[in-house]
Amino acid sequence: MPDDYVRRVGEILRSGTSIEQRLRDFCEATGEWIPGALSSILLFERETEDLYLKTTTLRVSPAAQVVHYSSAGTIEDLALRERRPIRICEVDRPADSRFMGEMFLFPLISADDPLGVLVIQSVSESGVAKEKAEALKEAALLLSDSVGVSLREETTAERMTKIAAINEAGINIISTLDLSRLLHLVATSASLIMEAESCVIRLLDPQTGKYGIREFYGMKGEEEQQGLFRMDKKGITEILKGEPSILVRDTASDEKWNEFDGVARTMIMLPLTRDGEIVGTVSMFDKFPHQTFYPSSFNNDDMGTFVKFIRYVEKAIGNAIIFDRSEKLKNLDESTGLPTLQYFQGRLLHELSRARRFRRRLVLMICEVAPRIPPKEFSAIDREKWVIKRLAKVIPDALRGYDVVARISEWKFGMILPEAEDGRMSAIPRIKQAILDEVEQMRKSMKDLKVDARFGHASFPEDGEDHEKLIFKSNILK
Repeated sequence: MPDDYVRRVGEILRSGTSIEQRLRDFCEATGEWIPGALSSILLFERETEDLYLKTTTLRVSPAAQVVHYSSAGTIEDLALRERRPIRICEVDRPADSRFMGEMFLFPLISADDPLGVLVIQSVSESGVAKEKAEALKEAALLLSDSVGVSLREETTAERMTKIAAINEAGINIISTLDLSRLLHLVATSASLIMEAESCVIRLLDPQTGKYGIREFYGMKGEEEQQGLFRMDKKGITEILKGEPSILVRDTASDEKWNEFDGVARTMIMLPLTRDGEIVGTVSMFDKFPHQTFYPSSFNNDDMGTFVKFIRYVEKAIGNAIIFDRSEKLKNLDESTGLPTLQYFQGRLLHELSRARRFRRRLVLMICEVAPRIPPKEFSAIDREKWVIKRLAKVIPDALRGYDVVARISEWKFGMILPEAEDGRMSAIPRIKQAILDEVEQMRKSMKDLKVDARFGHASFPEDGEDHEKLIFKSNILK
């Protein structure tokens, strides 16, 4: 009886099970009541105007939640726009046909908002009786109310959960002054809050003026990471051109971003600003909502959440940059302005950790200079200070902007070369030549000056995977 069916689906929709389970039970109950009928519930995404298959009694591959398509021009869209049920029946059906096919589309509307469409396909000998069709219409109204309430509750709960998570993460972030630890904390927190698979953070290097990748979080392999980095690079280029934010919903359907189809489906990016200047960016890739295995699209709600989180990040990074600069001033050698041994040791551990995590090469080099200073009227200490200052200026210039150079003893310089593919092969000749050129210039004031330079080097991972082995090997000077 129709009343029995309506009563049963009403009980299902009022039950205390999850919304996913209720929708599955609803479709199964409908299939049992109309033998042979296939039921599907499509949810409508207002921002993209796409329809997502939430649940179905069809056998679908891949999983139902992955199937989505644009509603434009579809009969489902007609049912939603005109807010009326649509019944599709066969025309010119052959007289000798034993079966007839029908399709019912019921719009799901709650609080005047379009939520989706209930689609029922039926193949039977005599078609669906009028009273059964009316019962389906009544059941669709109950379904609309249930879905509407559940979605509102889910949205409210999700928003409150994310706000609480942002506030909690914000407290931890702002209280973290170590920049490296802060960036790792930001990447992991952002990925959890935004339900993203990967996160890339870039920061401005004041020396080179370039925005380098300082942190990556995610499970992708090295080749896949390179694809994300290219996509991220395009995003930051747009930000620097004046875009306030980047929201890529679907790379496959976005002409501007379809070259990255297969790299990531969706991306969201915001700049990090300090005193009106862009000091970096944070980008998230591929949103995986709870209990799903396929990426969905970032939307405007996600952007609003991301903006709230980034406000905390900007404050924290500003504090960390100030703290980092203060610490560097404490760790600078007075004579040369280069970092001291203490700073160098800590930086070596950090760069070695990054090299392990990203499986990148790292070269540790030691350069010992032995000047032979001619006797003069002024003190030997003054002459030595003058020579070491001059040499301390040319060695960093012979390296890349992000290489680390420190004065680790009276006449020794330590160098860390991250991601050094050719390593010592090109660096040592450049440094030697820079020293020789500078000595030639110094001879104009100190005629008989001579400087001998010896080098030691060790590469990660070839010469060792811990700092002690690398330090030992690099101190074998030649």
